[in-house]
Amino acid sequence: MDQIVKVAIVFLLGLFAILSLVVAGGGSGLQYWGGLGFFVLCVLLSFYAVHELTGGNHNSSDETH
Repeated sequence: MDQIVKVAIVFLLGLFAILSLVVAGGGSGLQYWGGLGFFVLCVLLSFYAVHELTGGNHNSSDETH
């Protein structure tokens, strides 16, 4: 059940990211930069959510060769 919630969060963040680009495209000044800033925030949060969804504990220094 926990993974379903995380997938839903990633989906919603993607939807918000697309909507923020629509808002940024329709304006100038603060509306433009605010939309782009919110887009970047949504993308970064979705990357973090995917990282947590896939295990989240990938440390390359622990690898044995």
